[in-house]
Amino acid sequence: MNIIKPSLEEKEKAIEYTLSKGLSKPKNLWDIFYMMYRSLGLRYLFLDTTEPIIISVAFMIGFVLLCSSSLKQYINVVLFATAPVFFVFAVLLTEIAERINLLYELKMTFKYTIQQITAFRVVCFSLIGTVLCTLISLFAPFPGDYDIVRALSLSLCALFLCSSLSIFIMRYFNWKWRHFAPILVWMTICLLPICISAKWWESFLSRVPVAITISVAVVAFVLFLKEIKRLVNIQKREVGYYVGS
Repeated sequence: MNIIKPSLEEKEKAIEYTLSKGLSKPKNLWDIFYMMYRSLGLRYLFLDTTEPIIISVAFMIGFVLLCSSSLKQYINVVLFATAPVFFVFAVLLTEIAERINLLYELKMTFKYTIQQITAFRVVCFSLIGTVLCTLISLFAPFPGDYDIVRALSLSLCALFLCSSLSIFIMRYFNWKWRHFAPILVWMTICLLPICISAKWWESFLSRVPVAITISVAVVAFVLFLKEIKRLVNIQKREVGYYVGS
C-alpha cells in the first residue's frame, strides 16, 4: 500500500499552523494595562489615592512658586529639584494610604499583583508629572529671558531619571517599604548636589546643552518603560502579594 507522505515544506507549514493556533502571543505592556483597566476600572485602580494626588500636586506647585520667587539666581536648580516632586510624593503617599486601608490584607488575595497595580499607577503618575512639568515650564514666574525649551527639557530629564531609577530599585530590592525608593532617589540626585554646592550645581546645569538634557530624558524614559515592563512580567510564583478582582 502506497502512502503519500507530506514533504518537508508541508510538515513545516503544518507545525507553524499548529503553533500559531496553540500558542498565544505574549501581551505587551499596553495590552496588560488595558486589561487591568477593563477589569478593574480607574475608580478601583486609584481608590484611596485622591488625597495623595491632591497633596502631591499642591507640594509641587507650592515648591516651585516658593523657590522660583526667592531663589531666582538658582532657577535651573529649582527646576531640576521640582520636576520629580509630584511623582515622588504621589507614589509614597499612595502606598501609605494603601497600607493603612483596612481592606489591604484582603486585596492581597486577589488576581493582580501589587507590582502590576503599582506599575499602572506609576505610569499614570509619570504622565501627570509630565503635564505638570510642561505647565510649570510655560507659566511659572521665571525670569522673562529664560529659555522655555531648556526649562522643559531639564524638568523632564529630572523626572524620568528619578522615575526610572526608582522603579529599578523597587524591582530589585524587595523590602517592605520599597516605595520609599522615589524619595531616596530624589534626595540623592536632586537635593544632595544642592547641599554640597548650590552655586556649582546651578552653574553646571546652566551650561549643559539642551540637546543633552533632551537625549538623557528620552533615554531615561525608555529605560523607565523597560523597568515597568519587567515589573509587570514578574512571575506570580515569585510574588507574595496580590491585588485586584
